[in-house]
Amino acid sequence: MITVLLTILKIIGIILLCVLGLILAVLTLALFVPVRYRITACKKAEDEVPVRVSFQVTWLLHSLNAAFRYPEQAYLRVRLFCFTIFSTNREAKEKKSGKQEREKPEAGGKAAKQEDEPKEQAGTEYTKAQESTEYTREQTAEKEKSGEDAKEEEEPKQSRSAMLLSFLKKLLDILKNIQYTIEKICGKIKEVIKNIRYYLEIVQSDPFKRAFSSCGGEALSLLRSVFPYRIRGSLLIGTGDPAGTARIIGLQGILYPLIGDHIIITPDFENTVMEGNLSVRGKITLFRAVKTALKIYFNKDLRKVIRLLKKEAA
Repeated sequence: MITVLLTILKIIGIILLCVLGLILAVLTLALFVPVRYRITACKKAEDEVPVRVSFQVTWLLHSLNAAFRYPEQAYLRVRLFCFTIFSTNREAKEKKSGKQEREKPEAGGKAAKQEDEPKEQAGTEYTKAQESTEYTREQTAEKEKSGEDAKEEEEPKQSRSAMLLSFLKKLLDILKNIQYTIEKICGKIKEVIKNIRYYLEIVQSDPFKRAFSSCGGEALSLLRSVFPYRIRGSLLIGTGDPAGTARIIGLQGILYPLIGDHIIITPDFENTVMEGNLSVRGKITLFRAVKTALKIYFNKDLRKVIRLLKKEAA
């Protein structure tokens, strides 16, 4: 009996260890295997479409991938291994087929209604004419009554002294409102100045400076890791005006420290043309994002600054 119990416990322990190992393996892959992205854009002079864009995201040797294309066959598709989990193109086709099936029975009903309409029109024309004559008679009678009531209900004119008194009262009310508005604006200005001084004290404090230097550095390092590691592109451009095209080439020279040889711009001084292609590749590691988020969240100086801001808001 004891041996059977020990065997069962041994099997349960092995299963638990296997599940724990599987969970750790999945977490390790999710944290350290980067998510790779690729963006391609293409523009041709003869195309009616302004630009064609394709965006693709892959993870773990393309086992999980998502793709988006625009505008030709615009769709979003998500695949796990060889199985399509989500596809907007498939949903659009299903909706289109459902609409076509619904419209088929409605076509017969519309034809029957069109056949019955001439019969009904002949019967209703007489009643409509009779109703219109009765309606015009009622309108004329109501107008005559309203004219008589307006003549009977004319109010007497106010005297000049009463008009003068009402004008003075309105003028006093306006002056009081102006005074109240000026006092309110002055109070708001004082409150804004007080808040500005409070914020300046926080910005000039040592905790804010330490939090900004630490969290700002972490955020910049995260952006560097997300930034594309490969950019390739070529562009043929011409404005039809040699001077305008020359200004664009001069702008390329200004931006050369940033773009370098990654993007090649070829000028066309004779024709008005703009075409080219662009390819961007990069990767994002979840571990780096989680690490940066935890450092920022547990930063003592940042917490102190947030408490100061909440105190001012309260």
